[in-house]
Amino acid sequence: PSECKTCPLAHDSLCQKVYKVKMETDIRKYCAPGRGSEAWKKLYNQRSAVERVNAYLKEFFQLKNVRYRTGKRAKVHFDLVTLVYNASKLAVDRMRRQLHESSQIA
Repeated sequence: PSECKTCPLAHDSLCQKVYKVKMETDIRKYCAPGRGSEAWKKLYNQRSAVERVNAYLKEFFQLKNVRYRTGKRAKVHFDLVTLVYNASKLAVDRMRRQLHESSQIA
């Protein structure tokens, strides 16, 4: 930029240059977030929910201590953990629905 010609930090590591790049050069690399839109809020909430589930699996189902780093064993381990998690959530949801229905009848 033309402002950098007289800047004393131009050749130093403290320089804070800002380069503007058009999105059309590479849409995957340079994108403008649509923050504030309803679609972005919905996507953000979905991502937040997924991250909460991932944190839960790492903490309580020992996914942070997987002994198999690659290969079929790690995939089987992950599949079993997610199967148990989904089954437990399904059971809890059914019990809550049944409890809710019985409290409405009484």
